[in-house]
Order: sequence, then structure tokens, then C-alpha cells
Amino acid sequence: MNWFKVSGYLSITLGLLCCLCLFNPFYLFFALTFSILGFIFSTIHIYLNAKYEITKHSFSIGYIGMLLSSIPVIFLLVLIIKH
Repeated sequence: MNWFKVSGYLSITLGLLCCLCLFNPFYLFFALTFSILGFIFSTIHIYLNAKYEITKHSFSIGYIGMLLSSIPVIFLLVLIIKH
């Protein structure tokens, strides 16, 4: 149960960090690094929720962390397509 909560909060924290790193293009590498780590922890959170059915809600905080972690990847794709 403890690892479940930690992975959820870490996925949201890393997702917010990677979104904040996008304000300066110099930090794009750090944004992608935090994005990968956010994906890992949100996947762990979603997996533990699906396996043990810890939360009975239809929406888990792991999905929020995954959404926040995907923003730098989408930003990089937009930059590549524009050029």
C-alpha cells in the first residue's frame, strides 16, 4: 500500500517538474528525463491499482501523472514537425 501511494505522488511530482522544465529550451534534456521517470512511476501506480484494485474510483492519479509526463514528448514532436 505504501509503494502505491509513493508511486502515485512521484508520478505527479515528476510530471510537474518536466512541465516546468519546458519554459527554458536549455532544460529540454531534463524535461525528457523527468518524463521517462514519470512514465515509469505512473505505470507502476496504474499496474498496482489494476492488480490489487486498491482504489474503487474510475480515475487514478497515475493517469494524471502519465498525462503530465507526456507533455514534453508532444512538445518535442511539435518542434520536430515545425522544422
